[in-house]
Amino acid sequence: MIKKLFKIYSDKTGSLIPFYNFYHFKNFKIKRFFFVYGKKKYFRADHAHKICNQILIPVKGKIKVEITNLRKKTSKITLSIKNKKILFIPKKNWVKLSFQEKDSIILILCDYKYIKSEYIQKKLEFYKLSK
Repeated sequence: MIKKLFKIYSDKTGSLIPFYNFYHFKNFKIKRFFFVYGKKKYFRADHAHKICNQILIPVKGKIKVEITNLRKKTSKITLSIKNKKILFIPKKNWVKLSFQEKDSIILILCDYKYIKSEYIQKKLEFYKLSK
């Protein structure tokens, strides 16, 4: 689910992007967050979550997000500060990030703590969830 949720306030001294609660995403309570710094044309993520839902917020550069659901339907979305979009990714969706510009950064908010066993690292295991 893509949302246009933020506004950029700029003046001669710089810019500010305020975020308030994420009321557009029902029952989403932030349990952890992290930044991912990517190198141009390299992939990050390339996994799914069993329990964790995420919100992706572009910080710098341009990031292409590829999402595959359990029916093997794939969507591609490009996030950047310029398009003012953030992306909600529900659990049980395979996510692959591709950084399109040098020094791109994305902020990821999670509604579940880090537990390694909650990650699905193999696509075959991911597709077995649909059975």
